[in-house]
Amino acid sequence: MKELTKAEEQVMQVVWTLKQAFIKDIIDQMPEPKPAYNTVGTFLKILESKEFVSRKKLGNTFVYSPLVERKAYTKNSIKGLLGKYFEGSAENLFSFMVQEKDLNMEQVEDLMNKLKDND
Repeated sequence: MKELTKAEEQVMQVVWTLKQAFIKDIIDQMPEPKPAYNTVGTFLKILESKEFVSRKKLGNTFVYSPLVERKAYTKNSIKGLLGKYFEGSAENLFSFMVQEKDLNMEQVEDLMNKLKDND
């Protein structure tokens, strides 16, 4: 699966949320300052070439739909993060987060309990 730039991912997040969207719908959901119509259109063309979205002509405009599920992209991104920075180890990631104080011991215990519940 191809990686997305930050801007492409921002557009994709809106498409995932809306399921089907016109460019105007996407712009409406984006934070201020709103991007230009042509800018969002360009990102959608890129996303289409990367096979993340499909488009269907409706009248004189297009409606866009996701081809890649958010969960699949998230899973791929996390695997990439683990591979690049943590030697493929989720344990190394959690250790890093605890050391950087991004997770406290209560949160770690909560995660451990959730993992036990999934077994």
